[in-house]
Amino acid sequence: MSRTIALRDASLSGRFGMPGRPVIRHVGIVLYDGFSIMGVGTLIETLKISNELQRSTRGDHLAYNISLLSIDGGMVTSSSSICVGTGCLDEQRFGAGDVLYIAGGSGVRDALGDDRLIELLKTVPSLHAAINGLGSGHALLAAAGLPCHTCASQGRDAFAHDYPVRPRDERSHALTYALDLIKRDLGYDIASLIVERLLDNQHMSIMLSELTTPSAAEKAQESARWLEENCGKPVSVVDAAHTAAMSGRNFSRHFKREMGLTPSQYLLNARMKLSCDLLTNSELPIDKIARRTGLSSGERLSKLFRKQFSMSPAEFRARTRE
Repeated sequence: MSRTIALRDASLSGRFGMPGRPVIRHVGIVLYDGFSIMGVGTLIETLKISNELQRSTRGDHLAYNISLLSIDGGMVTSSSSICVGTGCLDEQRFGAGDVLYIAGGSGVRDALGDDRLIELLKTVPSLHAAINGLGSGHALLAAAGLPCHTCASQGRDAFAHDYPVRPRDERSHALTYALDLIKRDLGYDIASLIVERLLDNQHMSIMLSELTTPSAAEKAQESARWLEENCGKPVSVVDAAHTAAMSGRNFSRHFKREMGLTPSQYLLNARMKLSCDLLTNSELPIDKIARRTGLSSGERLSKLFRKQFSMSPAEFRARTRE
């Protein structure tokens, strides 16, 4: 059974949910008295639009579950005197793929003196969740000795010259961070639709130009997502290379560097994952499951299962249902 768990816990599982149910990505926002509501509101609105767009365009989708948190929970007052209810940060559980944001604002100076908050932030890396600061919230990460994941991915410290004198526009940072997360999880199409909703025509062309010039790594991630979404169809690695606008050789090299597997291995993993889901959650016969997962025949599916799990698909179905 341990081999079964290894497959179901692989990186593919972060993008697959139970059929008809969304994958949940937890997003926590840490607040304190005197936080700026501008960046927090922009972050929430952007992720909320993403949830709405996915519900209207996809069957199985990824949903962002947003939690407002503080060191003790309860009501927290923003710099504009708006009170917000929060949960207790210490009681939240974050895992791989989840994200924690630290709000910025004039109250960050007092928050820097809260030793409990700083110590609690130090535990976040052990939970495998990413952590980012909005505007001057980056100062709290620095006090806890933590890197800002978004800044690190851009190869620079976006706030080094701005805190504590004049934090940059937190709304712009929040929008950039949210779109970066959405691009990684859902791709450029959803991110572009969100930009169209949020920005006026004057700024939209600038943001869209950034969205539509992906790096080789981002192309590989987008192709991996395409393989997962189309693994039940008779697609090939050549088709995936076309989605990345690359030659087959360059595509395979960049894909393996980014994803850790060759495109063909990744496609087979996706098909095996889909087969496991159908065996566990449906009554479909083995031959039909093989056809629905792009594996052509029940005989081939059986060979793959015996190689991967040392059991037949029927035995796998029986064991998972125990």
